[in-house]
Amino acid sequence: AVGQQLQWKRREVVMSTEVKVLIVGPKNSGKSALANFIADAVQNSENPAQAPTQPTKGCRIVEFDRQIPQKKGNSNISVELWDVSGDRAFEGAWPAIMHGGVGIIYVYDAANVGEEKDLEKWHGWFGQTMGLKDSQVLVMAHKKTDIKTHKGSLPKSLSHAQSVSTTLEDNQSIIKEHFDRFLLQVAQAASENRKKEEDMIAGSNQ
Repeated sequence: AVGQQLQWKRREVVMSTEVKVLIVGPKNSGKSALANFIADAVQNSENPAQAPTQPTKGCRIVEFDRQIPQKKGNSNISVELWDVSGDRAFEGAWPAIMHGGVGIIYVYDAANVGEEKDLEKWHGWFGQTMGLKDSQVLVMAHKKTDIKTHKGSLPKSLSHAQSVSTTLEDNQSIIKEHFDRFLLQVAQAASENRKKEEDMIAGSNQ
């Protein structure tokens, strides 16, 4: 019975990781609404599309935990989601905001024709500067209201990144499904980065 208990505990092992993720994109694209929904911090949980948001001044940090079921137990990931203003007036703070980031979510307004092309600039300013791989990037083509959207193509630099069409009007579960998939990739990258740092410290002490 003791052996069975230990076996059960091993199956229920929880792997814990801390990650810092940025959510970035043009002004008024819906970043704060998506950040609140992902973090379960929506004021109007009955109708998240109608929940009020304010323009972000510089940056705002939302902290939450996600527990994602895996074959070998649950991955418990502590997330710092940095909701970055799309106003370039705060550009001077970007280096500090990027520091320690291991993942990025780009959001653009799918109703605004051509806005997806702006992500080329945002990726240059953020993702490429941070040295992120495609697996550490998620693109959300966000539909803020029930109006017609266009299906544009992403810039070549983001063509291999995970992308998803999002809306808070209905079928919101797809947002967290894609976020969790992305988060597992980001957590793996964070663990690899930590191991490299530990190896470097160990090597310098020999």
